[in-house]
Amino acid sequence: MKFSKENFIYEFTRNQATNEEIHENILEGMNVHGANFIILICAIIIASVGLNMNSTAVIIGAMLISPLMGSIIGIGYGVGTYNLKLLKEAFKILTISVFISIITSTFYFSITPITTAGSEILARTSPTIWDVIIAFVGGIAGMVGLTRNKISNVIPGVAIATALMPPLCTAGYGLATKNYHIFLGAGYLFFINCFFIITSTFIVTKALNLPARTNLDDEKQHKVKRIILITAVIVMIPSVFSALNMIQETIDESNLDAFINTELKDQYVIEKNINTKNNTITLALIGEKISRNEFKILENNLHNYGFKDMDLIIKQDEGSISDIEKYISDIKNQSNIFIKDNNVSNKTGDIKEDTNVQEISKEIKVIYPQIKEVYLGYVTSDTNSSKEVPVLILYTNDETLSKSIPTIENWFKARTKEDGVKVYVQMISTEKETKTDNEYKK
Repeated sequence: MKFSKENFIYEFTRNQATNEEIHENILEGMNVHGANFIILICAIIIASVGLNMNSTAVIIGAMLISPLMGSIIGIGYGVGTYNLKLLKEAFKILTISVFISIITSTFYFSITPITTAGSEILARTSPTIWDVIIAFVGGIAGMVGLTRNKISNVIPGVAIATALMPPLCTAGYGLATKNYHIFLGAGYLFFINCFFIITSTFIVTKALNLPARTNLDDEKQHKVKRIILITAVIVMIPSVFSALNMIQETIDESNLDAFINTELKDQYVIEKNINTKNNTITLALIGEKISRNEFKILENNLHNYGFKDMDLIIKQDEGSISDIEKYISDIKNQSNIFIKDNNVSNKTGDIKEDTNVQEISKEIKVIYPQIKEVYLGYVTSDTNSSKEVPVLILYTNDETLSKSIPTIENWFKARTKEDGVKVYVQMISTEKETKTDNEYKK
């Protein structure tokens, strides 16, 4: 079929419902009175449980039954048709729905015994430009689906893709646990989703030439469009910076790993840190001592890995490397080595699929900010040689963290879904944090 503007318009509008049918579909979707409010509360509780237990399937189920999408599309449709009465009603319904959702999720997270932030919760605290794209494209799909003469299953799919429910539950978690940075991050994600679904709904409404319910002159119509455009740009700016930072962090980590694997083959790196504020890269090494001449070569070679303006700092200790130190180093780099009675065995295999090292590390550091390093792996059980037990090793300079070991063990059990876990807290010596003859820097 030959592509042309006329063919596109024909295909876009050929199965379009009548204007009155579209209007009724929008009103029906906005109906969140009576029983639908009970459905909303149930959906919030289900989503909160899913976030609490790190269950993606449960979260998706909650998004499927959530009635939040209707009022958001109603706002976009109201702006597009200049229907002030419908706009006010849709905004009122959305406000009430958001209020009920946050209150319900806050109540749930206030009474649940599991108060740690899982990966599903943390994933809703740092919106990026990709969330903007998903919300915008999802809003277009949702509005196009609502304007067909046969209603499809687009709306549930859009609700899942744009994930309106989880950010509200995460905001409730932030309030319940007094983690206000989580509350603000989740609130910003929900606002992004709402705003860009509204924006895309407005665009589709205009593209379909749906009739205005209130006559406005051209100047006022252009003013509305300018306000939407300016607001969209302002709303997107933080998400763009967040996405750029995330991309840069990923690139830096990859480049540093390449540097370590290529230039430090004979060393064990037990700690690595990229500090963009001070423009420094710190590596803690165990192994053969690096001379000053070798250090200068390393520093020059570092610039070949994308770190032209970064200074290299190396902290090193002489002496042999114990098996436990090798084990910790390998765990941090997510290798496939297990230990048995403090001896590295030859057994290899993947860290269990449902145990994500990076997620666990991120979560425990959010809960206990005094933790500096996290190492995770498996050891052979003392009572059953065929069973492997998850081990968590935490490095900190806060002596009080040891008092929290029972609480951390309960969290680690829930997180790995295994019994018999072991948690160790290791103190970071203040001597290691001071500059010695074995620390080189530019």
